[in-house]
Amino acid sequence: MMYLLLIKREVNKTKPIIKSLSLILALALIACTALTSGCTEKGDQTDDNNGQIDSGRVALENITNIRWQWAGLTGNSSADQSVVPKNESYTLEFLTDGVYYINTDCNSGSGNYTTDGRNLTIGSGVITLVYCGEDSLEPQYLSLLSSVTSMTLEDGQLLLSVGNNSEKMLFIDPESVKH
Repeated sequence: MMYLLLIKREVNKTKPIIKSLSLILALALIACTALTSGCTEKGDQTDDNNGQIDSGRVALENITNIRWQWAGLTGNSSADQSVVPKNESYTLEFLTDGVYYINTDCNSGSGNYTTDGRNLTIGSGVITLVYCGEDSLEPQYLSLLSSVTSMTLEDGQLLLSVGNNSEKMLFIDPESVKH
């Protein structure tokens, strides 16, 4: 009988603690829900800025499954701009699964990329090793791609910012140019 009385007292002592813990847990859950309710991704919420999402982000569906052609390299001034001859030979295609494909005038390859819609990292990949000749822009093309830091879409053209300087690789969608 003495044991039953002691157990009943211990149970009665823990009821307020359990109620307090339940209240704290409920408040913590409400606080977490309130804090994260505004942190959802914006996904496909594009504005009228040629596929740009709020705050300068590019919607993935606006750059994927397009065989972009390298058309030129731009800098701060008009003197810093160059046009790529035979731009159809230098292509870049992003797939939705984080894989990219490239072609140069004599080689092709693939690798992985990551993006948050603004920042872009093009990982090193595998590429065939055919000698392209002295006039090839392949070494410059591959070097620039490996230094890309971010992307924007302007007037249907893909601009890839290179390194910390003001150089940008300009890519066009030949399908949109035809229309």
